Amino acid sequence: MCDTVVVTPEASADGSLLLAKNSDREPEEAQALELVTAAEHAPDSICRCSYVDVPQVARTHAVLLSRPFWMWGAEMGANDQGLVIGNEAVFTRVEQQEVGLLGMDLLRLTLERAGSAAAGVTVLTDLLGEHGQGGAAGYRNKSFRYHNSFLLADPAEAWVVETAGRAWVADRVVGVRAISNGLTIRDRYARSSSGLAAFARDRRLHSGKGPVDFRASFADRAMGFAAAADERRGCVEAFMRRAPATVARAMACLRQHGAVKPGAGLRQSVCGHASWLPTRRAGQTTNSWVSQLGADLPCHFATATSAACLSSFKPLWLDGGLPGYGALPGARFSQGSLWWRHERLHRRALTNLEGFLAGFGPERDALERRLISERADVGSAAGRQQLTALGFEQGELLASEWLRRPLLTSSASRRYSGLQARFWRALDRRCGM
Repeated sequence: MCDTVVVTPEASADGSLLLAKNSDREPEEAQALELVTAAEHAPDSICRCSYVDVPQVARTHAVLLSRPFWMWGAEMGANDQGLVIGNEAVFTRVEQQEVGLLGMDLLRLTLERAGSAAAGVTVLTDLLGEHGQGGAAGYRNKSFRYHNSFLLADPAEAWVVETAGRAWVADRVVGVRAISNGLTIRDRYARSSSGLAAFARDRRLHSGKGPVDFRASFADRAMGFAAAADERRGCVEAFMRRAPATVARAMACLRQHGAVKPGAGLRQSVCGHASWLPTRRAGQTTNSWVSQLGADLPCHFATATSAACLSSFKPLWLDGGLPGYGALPGARFSQGSLWWRHERLHRRALTNLEGFLAGFGPERDALERRLISERADVGSAAGRQQLTALGFEQGELLASEWLRRPLLTSSASRRYSGLQARFWRALDRRCGM
């Protein structure tokens, strides 16, 4: 279960726009950062997405993606036009299409084809109307299917799009706005799908008279409650409003555990750690992302690893490239993959997370403050490339050092419950860790 938040220029500390997202997926569902260059395409070319093919456009933008290793689409990303997008699973009362575009496919296609947030709404919803959304959205759990909501942002504005099958509504965002795993838009919106009232009436979800209350008509309330969507959304929005909205504040927002023990449930737990509980088996934060869009070149920060609280954010630019940080991750542990190397730290730290974070947190924050500060002085693509490489290098050095600390290696620190220990042992065996 994910959380995405946007802060428009009117509400941020320095007049820039901020977008932040935790991507929560299955605990073995490694996620890769990927940079795809702009490209020209021949007439009648086909774009092969996760389950369906769509006609290709003449030119696609360069995109920086955070992509679950097994699918074509992405959980979050940015393009060279200054557009960033994050998506969320939402659960509705509309029938599931057997096969179509995944929400992650829609996100990537929109980044490749749109030059602004407003244009992105059109691109995304046109694709939705033509191809629909559907198909297995889980890595191992192939019965896991859902519809999607999206936050789209550029340096000037942001939009939220919520869907139910091929139906959709969209509204412009001013201030702080978060989306989690439930519908939020009621009967006031700027744009909507053609024939929305008839679509709802045909499914006996609306009388057909007056504007459609999208949430009331389409939301699966039981699933929304199980996902704690309203509580997490409120938690995220309140956190970003309580203090000046900065990049560092957005990073801290994604690291919240709330008042519950990590892994114990979803209520107000923004940083996700998997557990044996049914609501947490596919609820692990597998990558985290913060974008800052303003007068300068857009800058993006990503952990490229699981568990925002145990990771450092690295600065990224589309013209700075990605460093050679190892092989792209797959389904099983690989020493050559940054994502899997970090997962050793994550799984050890879970045995005593509170104690670990008390020591690790200040060192992680100090590294990020340095990277955020130095980013302001970078004036060339070569300099941006060097700072990105430094972020990855220093982040892994910090993780490697903490992996050797007695707090983690001592058997006395292990505090798993019986069911939790059994859950993680099974995962370790399955992924070869």
